[in-house]
Amino acid sequence: MRKSNLTPLLALLLAAPLSHAATWCVRNHTELQQALTAAAASPGDDEIRIREGIYTTFSGTFTYTAQTTGWLWLTGGWYTIDGNDCAQMRMDASRTILDGAGQQRVLKILLMPPAGTTQSTRLGVMNLTLANGYGNSTTFERGGGVQMNSYSDGFTELWLDHVIATHNDGYFGGGADLYAKNGFVRIANSLFDHNDASATAFGHAAITVVTTPGNVSPAIIIANSTFARGHCPGNSGRGCGVGAGLPAGVNLAVLNSLFHDNAISDLNIEGMAVIGAGNGSAAADYSLIPTLSGNLALATTHAFAGDPMFVDPANGNFRLRDASPLINQGLAPLPYYPLGGADLDGNLRVRFGATDPGPYENQTWDRIFVNGFEP
Repeated sequence: MRKSNLTPLLALLLAAPLSHAATWCVRNHTELQQALTAAAASPGDDEIRIREGIYTTFSGTFTYTAQTTGWLWLTGGWYTIDGNDCAQMRMDASRTILDGAGQQRVLKILLMPPAGTTQSTRLGVMNLTLANGYGNSTTFERGGGVQMNSYSDGFTELWLDHVIATHNDGYFGGGADLYAKNGFVRIANSLFDHNDASATAFGHAAITVVTTPGNVSPAIIIANSTFARGHCPGNSGRGCGVGAGLPAGVNLAVLNSLFHDNAISDLNIEGMAVIGAGNGSAAADYSLIPTLSGNLALATTHAFAGDPMFVDPANGNFRLRDASPLINQGLAPLPYYPLGGADLDGNLRVRFGATDPGPYENQTWDRIFVNGFEP
């Protein structure tokens, strides 16, 4: 494995454009919705910093619906230092929870500017847990954990980075529904566990990019993430893991990622030739994807097989045990966007000179004892 020389996570993900309209620090669910509403009305580039804690959707789904194309970063893990609120971020997604309480979807981010809009936009969610969301299947509510949809003609990037999505249910994409009319989607350093699509398919995520510029490839990146225990009825065999819709010119790359114990299939890949949009392509590298479905092939290299040896998958602990054969087997640095310097726990992303697949980097492995203790 090549040793990584990754740039720090925050320098990469929070590097904003030249103009930055506003930064909000929120402490409760009311302030969070107020900040989302204000940011949606802002034409500039905004950041909403959420203090550590639990934020329940008492008054409805946390919603951002914008007609302007300013950037948005929604980030958790913030706390107070020396009386300065939201002065420091702690990289640990488990400490900031947006909770749907099993009653409604957790988070909805929609970009709907006027037709012909050409400005580029990035919408990012980072360092958060999205839990217990419910999207009503009778009203076709997608993305029980998060729905991020861009209908802009301008290029839009949708980012989920350092996110835990767990125990969410939605019509399609129980954990996440990600749609870009023209753009790019990235899921990285994230854990999707025990998400459902109780009426159809894709328990964890449904991803569609309709079109993307010719120089953007791949247009969908799934990197260093784990998708486990997805459930659904299957919807004609589509499966309960991740579903990707790939029209012509749209390419999917799965890197350093692990799929485990998802009903019917782990990854469903579908081209769009049947509706006249042509077929894209998909590739996976240094990943564990036991079961595939869909009408497109997956070009696979350096595939993993067998038991990844998670610490306690039955109870949601998808860190790698010291004896896991996958430790140090990931690709680094990534050939696309770097991963940054922290794993999902906030620990070093690269240990022992290489990267582990999945969102967690084992911190205790010692090559001396890999094959047992020898006196």
